[in-house]
Amino acid sequence: MRDIVAHSPGFQTWHGSVRYAAQLAAAMQASLTGLFVAARNTPVPGPRRLVAEMAAYAQDELQRAMLAGRDFAAWANQLGVSDTRWQVAIGPAADALAMAGDWHDLIVLQGDATADGPVERLIGEVLLAGATCIAVPPANVAPGRLIHAMVTWDGSPASSRALHAALPLLRSAQVVSLLQPDREWMRIDQTDALSHLRTQGVPVAAVETVPGVDEAASEQLLAYASDMRADLIVMGASGHRRRGERCLGPTTRAVLAQSRLPVLLKN
Repeated sequence: MRDIVAHSPGFQTWHGSVRYAAQLAAAMQASLTGLFVAARNTPVPGPRRLVAEMAAYAQDELQRAMLAGRDFAAWANQLGVSDTRWQVAIGPAADALAMAGDWHDLIVLQGDATADGPVERLIGEVLLAGATCIAVPPANVAPGRLIHAMVTWDGSPASSRALHAALPLLRSAQVVSLLQPDREWMRIDQTDALSHLRTQGVPVAAVETVPGVDEAASEQLLAYASDMRADLIVMGASGHRRRGERCLGPTTRAVLAQSRLPVLLKN
């Protein structure tokens, strides 16, 4: 994993998910790009003088954001990141992050995904555009350096893609646990996740099974992650497009809303 981009909510201080991304980039010896997305300045009705002042303020804010690259580099260097970039985009954050996903191995973004909230919609848009994401909740206490990763695999294409995308991280982990449903076909399938992980040099220390993969699976998944003291969850993201919208599946939404750990997702 050589190129990581962090979606930065601001440009004056960098905490939470951006700090996690920097720590991860340092541990993986990867480059780090900080991406700040400014809203497009659209004219609003009102007195001409007020409209002009608002436009001037927005332009000044954009200029200061563009000049924040030096401070971002100095901050990231203190955390051990030697290769940094700072980019400012204008427009919808989902479009900017989806484009960044085409040029980076991983997108790290804030994971405070309350149901039907803007963060959940943003994550859904980026995931369904094909990017690999790590959603970091505000209450996260896990370090950016990976110690114990828990991989969830249910045989779906999305869970296999997530497993594959996470391989560079999993190889660097000290411990990896595998969680999968208790299904008969999985016990006889020769191309299962366990054999693939071991073939790829991933140190799988434990394999656990859970009954079913319905909506209650999210509670079981998070309970196992807590019991195992994992610091990263790897899972496939369920989701679909409908009427011009991109919607995450119920299990993915529940994990994002309830997890206190970073979650690596791939659709």
